[in-house]
Amino acid sequence: MSLKLSLRDDVWYVVGRVTTASGGRLRVRKSTGYGKGMKPYAQETLSRILRDALDGKMEKGTTSSVTIDHAVDMYLNRPNPAGQTDQGVLRRFADRNGSMKLTSLGVADVMVYVNERGNKASTVCREINSIKAMLEHSRDMGLDVPTLRLKKPKVDDARCRWLTEGERNALILASEPEITEMLTFLFYTGARLGEMFNLVWKGVVDNKAMLGTRKGASGKTRIRAIPLTAESLAAIGPRGTPNKTVFTTASDMMWTKDKFYPFFYRATDSVGIEDFRPHDCRHTFASHLVQKGASLRAVADLLGHSSLSMVMRYSHLAPSHLEDTVGLLGVTGAK
Repeated sequence: MSLKLSLRDDVWYVVGRVTTASGGRLRVRKSTGYGKGMKPYAQETLSRILRDALDGKMEKGTTSSVTIDHAVDMYLNRPNPAGQTDQGVLRRFADRNGSMKLTSLGVADVMVYVNERGNKASTVCREINSIKAMLEHSRDMGLDVPTLRLKKPKVDDARCRWLTEGERNALILASEPEITEMLTFLFYTGARLGEMFNLVWKGVVDNKAMLGTRKGASGKTRIRAIPLTAESLAAIGPRGTPNKTVFTTASDMMWTKDKFYPFFYRATDSVGIEDFRPHDCRHTFASHLVQKGASLRAVADLLGHSSLSMVMRYSHLAPSHLEDTVGLLGVTGAK
């Protein structure tokens, strides 16, 4: 019996038996890491595994010849695709270290990469998370992966830059037509950029937007329903084809951060708003809700946070909540 590809759970596996260089018979059952639509890449993996087996490199069951390039490809082409951030980080990482054997990767190689461009602590953490996710996937696929203790820097998540209602409205009015509706949608839903870019029409149900974000090492998508205000309903416009994205570029292509950012920063510059990022539209959404009396629990649910810790940064904006609470002590029922 020779090696062949077998599709299991929408992933191509290499299975079969092969005669090794020493004359022995080796049973092979390995995932290629490639999904149903990536058969040509899976076939290349089969050829490599067959070559290694015939050369005796697999007689001890090792996969030490796998490069970082291959490990990154496996991760980015798995059935559940990586997000744009992971893709960018790992492609740059492969450009720098792709020819290195995965088994040779050390802590220094990773830390030099994440620190050499003067990244902020938050960026270093995100890039380490992407690399760790790729390594974990490689381990799940049966590859030999070194155990790396990657220490992430402490990050101050307390940034809470938000605009007043007047500043928000001025920014929307000053924006170019290409992003006016998207800016309105961000300010009135608290959506993340990726959630907005990926929203399709079948995800707009009963005047609610079903926003989804992949979270954690499991990569599971969490969905939350955001009620659409009159402003956000006007921003999305007439309903389109179910599987078509709600917001598309002038050339009917999907939006990306690289396409969106130039429009966004031209708008902020035109009205003199400084130190304001696209993600701060989300902070503005939450800040206005709290200022108008919304509970932190409700705001957390709208933002997609499972705990209140991430929304405590807005607590000081609540109208007289501390004064009103302490004031209860002055209400007596003495007879």
